[in-house]
Amino acid sequence: MFTKILCAVDGSNHALRAAELASEMAAKYGASLTFLTVTKELKVTDELKRFIEVENLAGEPQYVLDDFTEEVLQKARDAARAAKVGDFKTEVRTGPPARTIVSQADREGCDAIVMGSRGQGDPEAFMLGSVSHKVSNLAHCTVITVK
Repeated sequence: MFTKILCAVDGSNHALRAAELASEMAAKYGASLTFLTVTKELKVTDELKRFIEVENLAGEPQYVLDDFTEEVLQKARDAARAAKVGDFKTEVRTGPPARTIVSQADREGCDAIVMGSRGQGDPEAFMLGSVSHKVSNLAHCTVITVK
């Protein structure tokens, strides 16, 4: 039924439950699974860039400094391993969350997106609508929201 599943994770409890459900689905259907977290663009000052270079830190400054993102993805990996998912990966993107999630799903040819119904989003989400609501309206595939 499902061959490619995208699971959006942001560190919220609902997203962790979504990671667990997506992992169970991937294991059941033998589907590939991608965990995606969308971060905000980090404005890096010249001083911070020099610090990163001097300290020989590898990678993009945004990801070097974002331990929270790594923690979020590690919990998702743990869920996939616990469910014995054979084929999974993690991705980090920047941009508007809903559009970035849908773009990733389209790019990978996913037939399902699994995500939490409430996330770690900005307070302005109450006024503009939740990311999960926007994804369900924009997506070209099945969207499962988890509480």
